[in-house]
Amino acid sequence: MAKKILFVDDEPLVLDGIKRMLHNEFEISTAMGGENGLTAIRENGPYAIVISDMRMPGMNGAEFLSQVRQNSPETVRMLLTGYTDINAAIEAVNEGHIFRYLTKPCEKNTLVGAINLGLTQYRAITAEKKLATKAQILEGPRSEIADVCQWDNHESATGLPGPTQARNHLAPLMGVDTHIYAVMFKLSMLQTLEQRYGEGVAGDYLNSAAQFLIQALRPEDKLFHWGRDVLMAVVRRNISPGAMRMEIDRLTLTSQGQVMNVNGKSIMIACPLAFDVQPVSQFPTLEDMLTVFNAKSSGLI
Repeated sequence: MAKKILFVDDEPLVLDGIKRMLHNEFEISTAMGGENGLTAIRENGPYAIVISDMRMPGMNGAEFLSQVRQNSPETVRMLLTGYTDINAAIEAVNEGHIFRYLTKPCEKNTLVGAINLGLTQYRAITAEKKLATKAQILEGPRSEIADVCQWDNHESATGLPGPTQARNHLAPLMGVDTHIYAVMFKLSMLQTLEQRYGEGVAGDYLNSAAQFLIQALRPEDKLFHWGRDVLMAVVRRNISPGAMRMEIDRLTLTSQGQVMNVNGKSIMIACPLAFDVQPVSQFPTLEDMLTVFNAKSSGLI
């Protein structure tokens, strides 16, 4: 499995500095500008992670990463941006172009931590794809959001309220309350853990993720077990959608790996949380919002 990291910038001194800083930790490649970055992906890919500067001539970082998504959808995409470009970075996040954005100057520990989280996400994406291929799924594509709404047919292992309770809670708020946001969290490793280690380990992973969110969110926030590997938070914040996404982004960055017992051995299992955020006031009905979540689900997994 590829673990190569591609950095794209229009300043050669910056690229040289990144290579010197990270060459002992990762397999680093560099490209000057967006066009050369796309060429590198075509000729030398796949890359596990592509990290691009925002301000580049001809093709900015957000535009470049949007094309990376089309050409190499499994690649995890990150954006390096200065504070003056923060609105453009938020827009790129909202459109699903990137996994994380990092502000410059970016300390080595911050960059290394983000890359390790991105590698965990990449491993989860590729592992799920391999398992799906091996299982030879014969059914046609189904709506992920529609699938997870069947969770009420089962007993929730987390003890959290399920999608029926979530629907009842959200229904009167749709299209009305401008301060309410719905956040979908995708537990990327759940299926992989169940396939490799069994239901017990997968259940421990699910409970760990749920407990992390319960502790990380505010006491007044509502958390629901929306589906087998999806948790939904309904939160009230008097902030913009971009600021709300930034808050959840910071929250997920603090998610730590869990030590779990697997076949009598204690192993560290990463707990990546992919997410999407929607303001409920923008949708007249819950079904309208779920349609948008489902349309963006390819950016969550």
